[in-house]
Amino acid sequence: MPLNLSQPKRKNAISLTPLIDVVFILLLFFMLTSSFVPWRIVDTPLSMTPDTQKPVEEKDNLILTLKQNDDQVWVEGQAVSFSDQSRLQTLVADHNGGIFVIKAEEGVTLQTLMHLADRLKLNGAKTVSIANAFAMPETK
Repeated sequence: MPLNLSQPKRKNAISLTPLIDVVFILLLFFMLTSSFVPWRIVDTPLSMTPDTQKPVEEKDNLILTLKQNDDQVWVEGQAVSFSDQSRLQTLVADHNGGIFVIKAEEGVTLQTLMHLADRLKLNGAKTVSIANAFAMPETK
């Protein structure tokens, strides 16, 4: 078939209007179907009592140590399981008014840390502090 050189080539124009319509419909769909969760703030004072806002003495602190891959918390050299509700209640009752300082070793997950803080709060602890949980590694 011979080429017809007398007719110029026709350019196919691409309209952006349908593309913009589709983008807005997708945007509207995702905005309407998503749910926004409000931020929850966890109060973790480091060295102040909630009543007086004065530094507390070191003797009022109970240091709880979390180790990696362990479902136990170490208190004064003794291991206490997270599931041992009565032991946690006894710890909270014995240190009523003191600060519970949670120290996490390297590799402890945030979920484990918050699980312990929640357990302490549920058992009546008034002040829970997180110490060195997210400390930056030392550079040499």
